Amino acid sequence: MKMNKIYKKIATVLLGASVFATGCIQESIIMNGGATIDQVKDSDFGADGMVNAITAILVSNNVYGGDYHDDFGYPTIFGTFDRAIGEVFPSNAYSGGNQYYDRFQFYHYQFTIGPNGYCGIVWYNYYQFIQAANDLIRAVGNDPELAEQRGIAKAFRALYYLDLARFYDALPAESTEKPGYMAMLKKVEGLTVPYVDENATEEIARNNPRLPREQMFNRIFSDLNDAEVCLANYKPSIKTTPSLAAVYGLKARAYLWLGGFEEGLYSSTYPEVLTGNAAYKKAAEYARKAIEASGCQPLTESEYCDPINGFNSFNNAWMWGMAQSAETIYSNLHAWAAHMCCEAGWGYGSGAQPGVRKATYERMSNTDFRKKLIVGPNTTYDDYKDVTILTEDEWTTFGLEGKGMRTYAHLKFRTNGGEKSNDATGNVVDIPMMRVEEMYLIEAEATAHFAEATAQQLITTFMTSYRDKKYSIPLGKTSGDELVEEIIFQKRCELWGEGVLFFDFKRLNYGIHNAYAGHNTPMGLDFETNGRCPAWNICIPLAETQQNVALKDLNNPDPSETLKAVSEQEGD
Repeated sequence: MKMNKIYKKIATVLLGASVFATGCIQESIIMNGGATIDQVKDSDFGADGMVNAITAILVSNNVYGGDYHDDFGYPTIFGTFDRAIGEVFPSNAYSGGNQYYDRFQFYHYQFTIGPNGYCGIVWYNYYQFIQAANDLIRAVGNDPELAEQRGIAKAFRALYYLDLARFYDALPAESTEKPGYMAMLKKVEGLTVPYVDENATEEIARNNPRLPREQMFNRIFSDLNDAEVCLANYKPSIKTTPSLAAVYGLKARAYLWLGGFEEGLYSSTYPEVLTGNAAYKKAAEYARKAIEASGCQPLTESEYCDPINGFNSFNNAWMWGMAQSAETIYSNLHAWAAHMCCEAGWGYGSGAQPGVRKATYERMSNTDFRKKLIVGPNTTYDDYKDVTILTEDEWTTFGLEGKGMRTYAHLKFRTNGGEKSNDATGNVVDIPMMRVEEMYLIEAEATAHFAEATAQQLITTFMTSYRDKKYSIPLGKTSGDELVEEIIFQKRCELWGEGVLFFDFKRLNYGIHNAYAGHNTPMGLDFETNGRCPAWNICIPLAETQQNVALKDLNNPDPSETLKAVSEQEGD
């Protein structure tokens, strides 16, 4: 990237810029964190300073204030919605511990998530992220010397709108407690979110409708196409900015989502917005392009299980990620490691012990090395001494509750340098946003929808080459929906805790099934749904619907308490 561009040109554009966005019409460019326009004007780096602001806000944004320890930007979204699908929950509760050490709990328990509730964590974060990208897009314009910066901003904006489109897309979901819920969804069927670009005005923002799915994806692909051109020869020095491979990866994610809709649904008006098998073919194509363009290789067993450097720093498998620093961490508890690292003695992670479903652990093969990081029943310290930073004494006494590692706790995420007590050091970790392994699994799953034999070969090759040399597709899982489910299961094992699986569960209508016999699910989280969960259709905050007249009566229905946990039903 060219670092010394004509600063005066950029400053001139910024001086005339309006400072607002849907979701924060009356707020400054970035609320409670990150760089403001005035700060950028004073920067020696111009456009590159704004790029740095885009990456910094991802890990520093704070919506609700210091009292909410689970409120620190994009990682908050990851933590919240892996819990919303019932894949991550406090394993300490399995043995009677305080399950409320798990602070990402609102969508976990499905309460207070309506228009007056915690849904703002999604809306306000994303629209502030989008504002930062829009500022850079407006500043650099079509200057060919600033094409790389424009491509970076366009890729980030596409990422944000792709996430939002999938969060807010009101897909059918059944409620046992609110029988009219499904009917209310019909009114907003096919709608995503309002689109705010770099040229929007406050007047537009106050009357800005939710875009239909096809229009939103048309704009996402427009940004990705531009980013593809701009970043054709760009090699990021650090993977906090997107490369061409990451652009391909976003296209793979987008087409995977669209594959779940009727073939040719939008072909007459938006030829690029493919659906059905045509979209699945594109998803597989772009996943393969991402693999090849990235030059990345899946993590080896030693890298995956490394107790000092595992999942806490950029490596050759990560295509895109976030880098935390001492300056971007709001407090000792506003940090990824404080919540997700079981070995972080200062944080909620050592209390809650984020873990996996018992059913997942039991289904995993004993020859799959990923299983080595999950604390199994009837195991001892000797089984984990090579994959933990804890001593033998600490194994049974460590953590906020002083009870050591709990059954089904996952050791995947590590503190910086293997730190156990110093939060100032241990919290400064990198967090993956896109790994090459995801692309292998997208390619396999997308292919399974139109070429089963090829998909069988793809998932078998991935597993035997990189995860389990003895892997073979289980009987009964070789075709149709069962083959897709087997591939998604491997994705569940691979990407646990990384904020990706929510979208797979929602698009495939998988639901939550955590009340099975002998489960390890905490009380109040033992949900059983018939397909997708209502809480997966996110609401727009009330304040936004009051300011934006185009949203009147067009919000997703409140999903709070639309289900009742099985443990709560027994007393009815």
